[in-house]
Amino acid sequence: MEKTKRFNLYIYIELISAVLFSLLSVSFHTDISLLAFPLAAGFTALAVFYVYFKMLRHTDGKKAFGSLRFLEYLPFVLLLSFILRRAGKNGTYYWYDLIQVLLWCVVFISSLINAYIMNEKRIKNYTTDWNVAPEKTKFSGKAKIIFEVIDWIDALVQAIFMVLLIQIFILQLYVIPSESMVPEYLVKDKVAVLKFDCGPKFPLTEIGLTDFKPYKRGQIVVLRNPHYKLDRKSEVKTVTSQLVFMLTFTKVNLNKDEDGKIKADPLVKRITGLPGEQLVMQDGILYARTKDSDEFKPVTEDEKYACWNLNALQKNIKAKVQEFKFTQEGYEAMLQVESLRRSYDLNKAQADAEEMIESLKKMTAGKIKSGTFSEPSLFLNNWEFNYLTVAGNILNQNGGVEWFEKFITSWIPAKDVKKDMYADAAYKLEVMHKIIYGKIITKIASYIYEGNMELINSDEKLKNNTQLQYYFYVYQKYYQDERNMPVFPANDENGNAQYIPENCYFMMGDNRFNSLDMRHTDKEYKAPVTEYDPMPIEYASFMKPQYVNKSLIIGKPVIRLTKRK
Repeated sequence: MEKTKRFNLYIYIELISAVLFSLLSVSFHTDISLLAFPLAAGFTALAVFYVYFKMLRHTDGKKAFGSLRFLEYLPFVLLLSFILRRAGKNGTYYWYDLIQVLLWCVVFISSLINAYIMNEKRIKNYTTDWNVAPEKTKFSGKAKIIFEVIDWIDALVQAIFMVLLIQIFILQLYVIPSESMVPEYLVKDKVAVLKFDCGPKFPLTEIGLTDFKPYKRGQIVVLRNPHYKLDRKSEVKTVTSQLVFMLTFTKVNLNKDEDGKIKADPLVKRITGLPGEQLVMQDGILYARTKDSDEFKPVTEDEKYACWNLNALQKNIKAKVQEFKFTQEGYEAMLQVESLRRSYDLNKAQADAEEMIESLKKMTAGKIKSGTFSEPSLFLNNWEFNYLTVAGNILNQNGGVEWFEKFITSWIPAKDVKKDMYADAAYKLEVMHKIIYGKIITKIASYIYEGNMELINSDEKLKNNTQLQYYFYVYQKYYQDERNMPVFPANDENGNAQYIPENCYFMMGDNRFNSLDMRHTDKEYKAPVTEYDPMPIEYASFMKPQYVNKSLIIGKPVIRLTKRK
């Protein structure tokens, strides 16, 4: 008798909690949230009718295994109702979410207890005084085949929902989509991502577990992609797509961007910056400082993970890499540009600029000119290296020399201004662009002036300068934003240092030349090479550093399931 009461109690707890949950699923908004109440209330009513009125009131054991199915499905149906209620245009209050989450947890735990008690072998111990003893209906012939199919479908659907719950709250299998984490992870590597200690939340709410352990530098994390909108509408779409993805056995993925492409969400990155730090990266070296020290110091731990040259990888890893940004020769050319910049003499550059101006003024003194000078584009991506045309226009068009003088000297007033390491490097790179460009233009102009244009193609020094100009161009266009990062967070308008806030982190991919990470935005924009030149060269940049709140971290990879040969 005591066991029977306990048996009934667990069922009453689940059913009553489901009824209360259903009542809270009512929505008065004319959107998809209207479907929440009919779904929850309808299924709960069927469960109450069958379990209570058909089984418990009549103590009819023949209804036991059908009742078990209702009790097992209740938490899954209510979870779908929970998501629908919050998928409308209007959200719900935190306290409202909390009450429903607690009720759902009671339903879920009760369903597990009831599933344990109502096992075919155990239920007889709890129903000894029932009118009809629990016993499965036996089928034969076609009926048996139909029952077996239904039973198989039932097991499959329950498995899908259990996997969904595990993926939401505990552990998720993740397939690496890109090469941003080479050599740690390769494309299509399968990893198990632990979510339990990262504060998993109920879908479309802030209700959930807290993160149990602080994050450390060097840890790899899985996070929501902050480059996408993370507003209510997009979150609803993400959750919906996850459900459809699971229910269609990974065949249908609705999580697409505005262009119809599958979203790169979530991301896998490594934590490289911690709360309370200000960062800067120059020539591939990450530096950090805190409130306790004004000096930027190299983050030596980052050097262990940062991969700049894929050509140097082990053969077995290298063979699986799909995209190489450059050859070994290209990598060495990049290092050469950085070496030239570090040792660049600005005083010598100023003297060279003044000499070039004087030379062009002598060539054009008393010369009859026609038309107005056509200024070449200062946007690096539009440069066609049409030196001959520009040199000719400077000599023959009005305003040409004046433009050249302004262009080649506009950087000089900021020469002795104190700059941080990133700003100083960018400033020097700007001057290098201008001086080498000016030398090429001035030399070609001299051949035009002297009528010795046939010597242009045979001048070795001119060829070397042209090659060097091309190296500068390639570095600026392809390497600058991956290899360097301005001081971040940027100082305030008074020059006071700012730091990564509490509970926020900075992340990068290990494959630094192939990682759209927290250094970058996903859309290019036109930016000056340096802010210290009023007439700057511009380039297509995607530099826009940002930190990430820990609330966007959804898990930590704990094991790679793909074997490496």
